[in-house]
Amino acid sequence: MKDKNIMEVTTFRINSDVNPTDFAKRDAQVESDFTSQQLGFMKRQSGVDDKGNYVVVVYWKSATDADASMNKFMGDPSVADYAQMIDGPTMKMSRYTMDKAFEADESQFVEIMSFDVKPNTDLAAFNATNQRVETDFTGKRKGFLQRLTGVNETGRQVVAVYWVDKTKSDASLKPFMEAPIAKAFMQDMDQSSMLMGRYQFLRK
Repeated sequence: MKDKNIMEVTTFRINSDVNPTDFAKRDAQVESDFTSQQLGFMKRQSGVDDKGNYVVVVYWKSATDADASMNKFMGDPSVADYAQMIDGPTMKMSRYTMDKAFEADESQFVEIMSFDVKPNTDLAAFNATNQRVETDFTGKRKGFLQRLTGVNETGRQVVAVYWVDKTKSDASLKPFMEAPIAKAFMQDMDQSSMLMGRYQFLRK
């Protein structure tokens, strides 16, 4: 993943005694005062789902930049109070090399799905089908802004779909599951490995 654009996805819950409004305010400060100041920073997004699960997505110019920022974050006293708001055991972080740069600046909602493909899958054919999901279905839906795909060092795949808002995403869920291209796409997935998150951004 060296020298490739990276999407870093961190999911977590906040501690039960933390006010969500206070967390959102502190999160914005961390973005402006710390993360956005790091070398290789491109974009940071924070969101929450209907069940109170949070996500922070950060785009970096390279894995080296992402590593340097994380190492600094873990030891920087200026963000210690923010880290203490997070329920540590619930936090999970993954990084993926992405197929293209983020451009959906107007998005207020994102779907993030990660999964493993089945053993012995023809990856070239799978990648072609993956791209056809956008051209044949998702890219034609009202409110769609951008679909990004990526893979990590173990071969785990990620798809991030950006929408204008939640209502447009909601309206596409059932039609997607019924679309022939979706069925072709999902037949190569290891269904037991699939994780799906749908997040409303904390701010514009």
